[in-house]
Amino acid sequence: MVKYFNLIISFSFYSCLFAQEVSSLEFDATNATHNSIVQIDSDTYAIAYHNSSYGGYIRTFTVSSDGTSISSIAYLRHDLNQGTYNSFIQVDSDTYALAYTGYGNDGFIKTFTIPSDGSSITQVASLEHDVSNCIFNSFIQVDSDTYVLAYTGTNDDGFISTFTISATGSTITEVANLEHDTDYGRYNSIVQVDSDTYALAYTGTDDDGFISTFTISADGSSITEVANNEFDTGLGQHNTITQVDSDTYALAYMDNESDGMIRTFTISSDGTSVMNIATLEYDSDIATYNSLLQVDSDTYVLAYAGDGDDGFISTFTIPANGSSITEVETLEHDTDKGQFNSLFQVDSDTYVLAYTGTGQDGFIKTFSIASDGSLPVD
Repeated sequence: MVKYFNLIISFSFYSCLFAQEVSSLEFDATNATHNSIVQIDSDTYAIAYHNSSYGGYIRTFTVSSDGTSISSIAYLRHDLNQGTYNSFIQVDSDTYALAYTGYGNDGFIKTFTIPSDGSSITQVASLEHDVSNCIFNSFIQVDSDTYVLAYTGTNDDGFISTFTISATGSTITEVANLEHDTDYGRYNSIVQVDSDTYALAYTGTDDDGFISTFTISADGSSITEVANNEFDTGLGQHNTITQVDSDTYALAYMDNESDGMIRTFTISSDGTSVMNIATLEYDSDIATYNSLLQVDSDTYVLAYAGDGDDGFISTFTIPANGSSITEVETLEHDTDKGQFNSLFQVDSDTYVLAYTGTGQDGFIKTFSIASDGSLPVD
């Protein structure tokens, strides 16, 4: 009877631990790193990634609203040599833009058309915007045809460039370029603050963590640095920043002891003020390849690689004013590897993660996460 009771307890524990993972698909069994996922329509997604043997790829998938079904649809090998440091975004209903690192670590912007069902992927235009160096890309939209890219350029310095991209993706034009850090500028993550203000989290001098703010005109013709905040004087790598409310932001990163940290900040609408609020150490071993996403008004989910490069999902509550950060639950979803994470919301309680797992292969997984951050058992 004792042995039978222990068996039941063991089974219940593992059910609670792993039932939150809904479904999984190995989308590339040879190699898939530098993943970046974008939504096509309500149940269709595209991933840009790098295969070390075959170059840059884009693949499309359908993911059911409850996450129980993941199906591969189409793929395109868009670069025969390299496709690293991907940052993939939507331009209009069927046009998408990709900032990535190509042959010789040069910087490229490419556009693609992908119909709502993901049945085809067609390259439209390509621009080689930096012929020297372009890594750690973070690409976002300014307005209907203007886009901003933060990246690491020549001599590992920090750069911001703006581009205009037509709705059809047929033209890509670089508008302006600013070298905002003449010493160092890696692990970039940029977010919009208001209509013309942007905040960039990056790794600067001595590998310290910085947040800089910029004003960027709607047409992208001017880029002006406004303020600079050194938020960690030891180390600030693997940055991912997201908005909490109109003037509050949360940043996940790795510090100088390789610990996983989340910090909150207030950033004024004009970018003149950047103030630290609260700090939480969420992993005391190691935390790399962070991808932070909002669940609802006060709940957030983070995918990262922890101890042994294993894959973890953690949830947190952060109030609108950023005054506290509370860890809710943590799930070790892959006991072998969980790198190059890119996380996206499917519906109110379902999330899809593209990541690099066992053997450097590419995986997509879905998870069920409640609005309070708990990881419910099905």
